[in-house]
This record gives sequence, C-alpha cells and structure tokens, in this order.
Amino acid sequence: MRRSVRIVVGVALALVVVAVVARVTRPPTRSVRVAATAPTLWTCGMHPDVIRDQPGLCPICHMQLTPLGLGAAHGDGGAHNDGALTIDPVVVQNMGVRVVVARRGPITRQIRAVGYLAEAEPNVHDVSLRVSGWIERLHADTVGMHIAAGDPLFDVYSPELQLAVEELIASRRRAGDAESADPTLAQATRQKLERYGLRPADVDRLARLDRAPRTITFTSPTSGHLTEKLVVAGAAVKAGERVLRIVDHATLWLDAQVHPQDLVALTLGSPVRAVIDGAPGAALESTVVFVHPHLDPTTRTATVRAPIANPGLTLRPGMFATVTIAVTTAPDALLVPREAVIDTGRRRLLFVAAGAGKFQPREVTLGATSDDGLVEILAGVAEGEGVVTSGQFLLDAESRTQEAIQKHLGDRLLREQP
Repeated sequence: MRRSVRIVVGVALALVVVAVVARVTRPPTRSVRVAATAPTLWTCGMHPDVIRDQPGLCPICHMQLTPLGLGAAHGDGGAHNDGALTIDPVVVQNMGVRVVVARRGPITRQIRAVGYLAEAEPNVHDVSLRVSGWIERLHADTVGMHIAAGDPLFDVYSPELQLAVEELIASRRRAGDAESADPTLAQATRQKLERYGLRPADVDRLARLDRAPRTITFTSPTSGHLTEKLVVAGAAVKAGERVLRIVDHATLWLDAQVHPQDLVALTLGSPVRAVIDGAPGAALESTVVFVHPHLDPTTRTATVRAPIANPGLTLRPGMFATVTIAVTTAPDALLVPREAVIDTGRRRLLFVAAGAGKFQPREVTLGATSDDGLVEILAGVAEGEGVVTSGQFLLDAESRTQEAIQKHLGDRLLREQP
C-alpha cells in the first residue's frame, strides 16, 4: 500500500516539474489569440486605436470611453491573420456596404482649356507690285473692308507697264496680218504682263484696246478682308514692295492653351468642342491638326490648334472660346470606382469582398483617372474581383480597431508572463 502511494506521488511530482520546465523554456510570442472569454475593453468612438481595460476618458479628445464587445458582431473573432475581416451579413447590410466588380475598359477624359480665334495663316495673301510706279487711285482704301476676288484694288501709273501694254496691242495688230504675224512674240508679251501681276482676263481686256491706257487697274486675286494697307492714293511704289494684305476668314484657327501635363494624352485627330464667347448657337466641332512643340515661357502652356469653319463670316479673329478636347488616356485599363479607394496620404487602400462576409484590405497602385469617376488600377486588384464602394470607411475603422485590440491584448499577456 505504501509503495503504491509513493509511486503516485512520484508521478505527480514529475508531471509538475515537466510543466514548470515547459513554461520556463517556452519562447515568448506576439501571436496571441483572443480568448472567447476575453475581458471587456473600452475604446473611443473617435479614436479606435485607444484601447483601455477600464472605463474613463479618451486621452486624445477626452470623450467618454465606450465598452467594446469582442466577437459579438464579427463571427469568428473579427480580424484574421491575413488582415481580412469577417462581419455578420446583417451587420454588413446595416453598414450599407456595396460591391462593384473590377472590369477592363478605356480611360477617357476631357481636357478643358481657354482658346481664341486667329487668322489661318494659309489664308493670308499679300499684294505686292512687280513694277515701279505711282498709285493714282486706291479702291481698297479702308482696313477691315471685305473684298471679293476680281474687285479693283488700285490704279497704277507705270511707264514700264504702259510700254508692255503697247507691245501687246501691237502684237495683236500684227496677228491680223498673216505675213507679219509672230505667235511667239505675242505669247511672250502676254506672259510678261502676267508676270507683272495682271490676271489673264485683264490681259485679254487690254489686248482689245486701240492704245494703252494711262493707268492700269489691278484686281484682287482672292476674297477676304483687308487687314493691312501700306499705301495711300498718290504714293510712289517700287517693284517688290508689299502694298496690301488680304485675309480670307472663311476658315479660322482655334488656338487652345493646354498645360504640359495634358499634352501627353493629346494626339492629332482628337475631337475638339468649342463654345465661342459672343457667338450664340451650338458648340462648334473640329479636330486637332497641330500641337506646338514649344511652351510659352510666360503662360507655361502649349498651343493646340483646330480649324473652325466660318461660312457666314460671323466669327471674328480675337474671339475667346471655351475648349474641350476628348482624349483616351489608356485604351484598356482595369477600372474601379474612384470612391472605392481610401487615400491615406502615403498609401492607397481598398477592400475586396472575398465572400461569406469576408473583406480583405488591399494596397493598390493607381493610374489615370477618368471624368466619369473611374480610376485605373495598376497593381493590387485582379479583374473580376469585387471591391467595396460604400461603407469602406467603416470597414477601415473596424480593421484598425481589431488591429489595436490584438496588439493591446498581446502586449498585456506578454507582460503577465513570468
């Protein structure tokens, strides 16, 4: 009997020694699970990182701390090792959580700029004399007047030009005499007058005269507005001098000032929509035909040009316009709503719905943003995954709360260990 008691006592002492050794030699760890009978903790509604073992005031905002129930609304204990949250479906519905599937599509946006109408340089025509003489009469005498093609511009007295007309008349007379006719001379005389700036119709009219007139009338080679007048009646002119400038305003240039960060997405042919100040009516449509390679050193913008048709001549150079240019930043991008992303300043986060009330926070890399509220995801989310677009801030607060609780309980248990 005594021997049996000794054996039992010896076994019990051995078990006690093994338990003590195991407790002493066990390495400390911070991965502490929250027990099902965890004590009541107290937290601040404004600062969920504040966790206390007893009621009191928040050390940050001095609000009354409220009890924090563990496991009541989180099913299996709230946060998992992968950072995901599991929330009861009833709570999810009360939080108003909405989920949208990440999909692929183009990123389109509108570049808005200020523009103005300008003269189209190809429609500018200078009238210069090719002979010396005097302006006897100036028909185009008012800057801004409209001139049609063929309208008289000025009458010029020029001995050189008068002699050439005499030669033309003489060659026409000799053409009537079969024996003295010289077609080569007649053709050379016509070409001389045309090189002096006379139109073929004007040369034909002068050839029918009996004698050369004292002055020769020069007509307009194009239609447009007189924008520059460098002579007056009676002025002497020399060959090569510019006399008038005529600009056709049937087509104008719309020059928009675009900032450098918007130039990357611009391409030739991008659609342009312009609303002209002071010109009532529908917006004008066009396309980009030119992007200036240099920036203006004063405004730090580049000129983006689009032609604007002006058939009724109601638009005028110098008018301002509000310009909208449609561009495609990314033709095939992974898109999520912009409100799904939580920007902390250093990181961009969103929550991915993994099903069964489980939500996983993801750090993402953002790309371009579209005007319709979508943002490009470069990394962090795969196509077809559901992202939270409403209630994500409540999920973020819950995630931070669970993280603070786990840290708080882990630190306390480690302090209690001998």
